[in-house]
Amino acid sequence: MIRNLVNIKNTISKEGLNVLVVSYGGCCSNALADALEKNGYNCKTKSWMDILCHCPRYIDVNVPIIYVYDNPIKSLISMKNRGNGYWNINQKKLSNNNNTILSDKNLLELMINQFNSWTSIKRDNVLIIKASELFNDAIVDKLEGFLKKKVKGFPLLYKKPKTNIDNIKNENLNKLFEEYNEEIDKINNFIPFF
Repeated sequence: MIRNLVNIKNTISKEGLNVLVVSYGGCCSNALADALEKNGYNCKTKSWMDILCHCPRYIDVNVPIIYVYDNPIKSLISMKNRGNGYWNINQKKLSNNNNTILSDKNLLELMINQFNSWTSIKRDNVLIIKASELFNDAIVDKLEGFLKKKVKGFPLLYKKPKTNIDNIKNENLNKLFEEYNEEIDKINNFIPFF
């Protein structure tokens, strides 16, 4: 186990975390957390870096939570391309287990499980955002309505991703994505609650 999530409310309070940004990785969540910090929010605490950034399941905490997701294919390939330090560490965080068996299939399953946990029901303290929304003007109203405070620096400046999913040359990944096609489509077609 990386962190015991049972008493995480106390840890969050002690560290002064006041907005929790969560994703499965490869979703621009670091860029969002950086922009929120420029607005005076404390997002990047030790517990956030340890596990909360990729918290495997919904946790009931006393701060606003922004859950960010993206196309799982793009996100997984992005983590895989960045190699160790992302691909392996994110699996450990998504499973809250330092001894998880590392594989692309494990990573994809953990991503799907996390998405389902965070998006299965509407919760008043959770704002669900598709990563692409961060680059559109409408994100300003969405964030300000949720945080009840003006924000600066939004929308984020769009940078063309290095990850290309149009022509995946890795046959094992193609088979994996085909095997989980239904779950991937569910995520890609998800319409966040308002």
